[in-house]
Amino acid sequence: MNNKRITGLLACDPRGVIGNKGALPWLYPEELNHFRQTTFGQIMIMGNKTFESIPSTTLKDRFNIVFSRNSSKRLDYADNVIFIPSLNDFLALKNIPADKEMFMIGGAEIAKLFLNTDLLNAFILTKIHDNYEGDTIFPLDLLQDWSCQTLKENKDFTVYKYTKRSPDMNFSNTSPFSLGIGKC
Repeated sequence: MNNKRITGLLACDPRGVIGNKGALPWLYPEELNHFRQTTFGQIMIMGNKTFESIPSTTLKDRFNIVFSRNSSKRLDYADNVIFIPSLNDFLALKNIPADKEMFMIGGAEIAKLFLNTDLLNAFILTKIHDNYEGDTIFPLDLLQDWSCQTLKENKDFTVYKYTKRSPDMNFSNTSPFSLGIGKC
C-alpha cells in the first residue's frame, strides 16, 4: 500500500448501533444518498458481512476491497472486487488507483481494526438522532480524542467529520470550539 489516506464512513444511532441482523436498522433516503454520493467512483474497504449486506447496484460503480477469511469467494466476483484475508494482505496491496479516495465503510470489526492500527486520517460519521435496536455496535469512544465539525444537519440525522488532532495542537490559549472544531 502506498500510504494512501483512508477515511472512515459510517452511520450510527446515539448509542453506536450500526446494524441489526445484517442490515441497517433505519431507512433515511437522504442519508443513503449521502453515502452513495460520497463513495461513487471511489474505493470502499469493508468486512465480509458489510459486503454481503450492500446491494450489488451500490457496489458496481466503486472499487471494493473486502476482508474475508473465505478465499473461495475470490473467484466468483467482478473485476471491481478484491477479497483479502488479513490486514497484512491489505497493507501489501499494490496498484491501488492513485486517483481514487479510500473509504473504510465497516462493519464494526473492520472499523475498530482500522482505528486501533492508526490507518484512518479522518472519519465521516452520520449520527442518526433516534435510537434503534441493533446487534452491531460501533464504539463511539474511539473517536473521543478527535476534533469534529458538523457537515450537515437535518431533523433525522447529523453528519460530522472527525479528524485526528495533531500531537502539537495546543489549545491552552485558544478554545478548539472557536476554531470550528470540538466534541460532537
